[in-house]
Amino acid sequence: MNIETTSGEGAALTERPSSPVILVADDEPVNLSLIKRRLEWEAYAVLTAHDGDEAVEKAQKFLPDLIILDVMMPIMDGLQACRKLKDIPATREIPIIFLSALDDIETKVSGLMLGANDYISKPFRVEELIARVRVAIRLKREREELRRSAEEAQLRAEAAREMSMSDSLTGLRNRYGLQRALQREYAETRRYHRPLSCLMIDIDYFKEINDTCGHAAGDTALMQTARILVDAVRGSDVVCRYGGDEFLVLTPETNLEGVAALGEKIRLTAASRLFGDGERIFELTLSIGAAELLPDESSHEMLARADTALYNAKQAGRNRIASAE
Repeated sequence: MNIETTSGEGAALTERPSSPVILVADDEPVNLSLIKRRLEWEAYAVLTAHDGDEAVEKAQKFLPDLIILDVMMPIMDGLQACRKLKDIPATREIPIIFLSALDDIETKVSGLMLGANDYISKPFRVEELIARVRVAIRLKREREELRRSAEEAQLRAEAAREMSMSDSLTGLRNRYGLQRALQREYAETRRYHRPLSCLMIDIDYFKEINDTCGHAAGDTALMQTARILVDAVRGSDVVCRYGGDEFLVLTPETNLEGVAALGEKIRLTAASRLFGDGERIFELTLSIGAAELLPDESSHEMLARADTALYNAKQAGRNRIASAE
């Protein structure tokens, strides 16, 4: 932690960047000096403040690991400072220990209700203060470790979920990923009365490519076809490897005429380039079926009609697009 202040305490903090930082606020110079010196003996880095307002300011600037507040201070007392610190997102989680000559239950309850972690009555034994500081610092670190562990677990879960929805070869969504996207887009389409269309795409004579050029060349062709699809669609469209050599493109807010034009663009792009790499270079074509969601059908019925249109395109000679009735 790189902390700079206008006083000498900033230099001391910089010399011990790994030490827990404690902010002590007390309007009595003798108490402040005693607590600061004793905490420094315990290898803590210490910041000081003489009133609640200064404590809040320094807490926001340096984000200490612990704040020790005297209850009775000028300008802004400890209770007011605690309330303000708990209202500020950056300082809300910093533990607070109150010190006070007020030993009545009402003041203690008020401090704890405001979010303080502990309350020590004056006069106090220094050993008691140090023990409670150690507990507060340890609990804070344990909470931070639990939070980090939870965040890491969430990231791992999200990564695993993303992998489970992705095709390992092409990086596109797999059929599980498509189902998630299809549910979302279908719901949006029905809610806002927008069109939804799709393309079912198949590589012509893909088995012959595998048999003639090898499966490695076939895998390359699949990856290159996937790239053609990704480059052709909008960011809001969903591209999926539907299975084997079949792909599916889901196009929200697009009618049949629009999706058919997209399908023709994809078909022409594939027909005008070479596939494979190295010694295995070859041409390939695509057959495509297009369908738009009808008012009373399910999303799966739309996919079935697109699949039928794809079959019709193949029966008609391949390397063409057919639209569903």
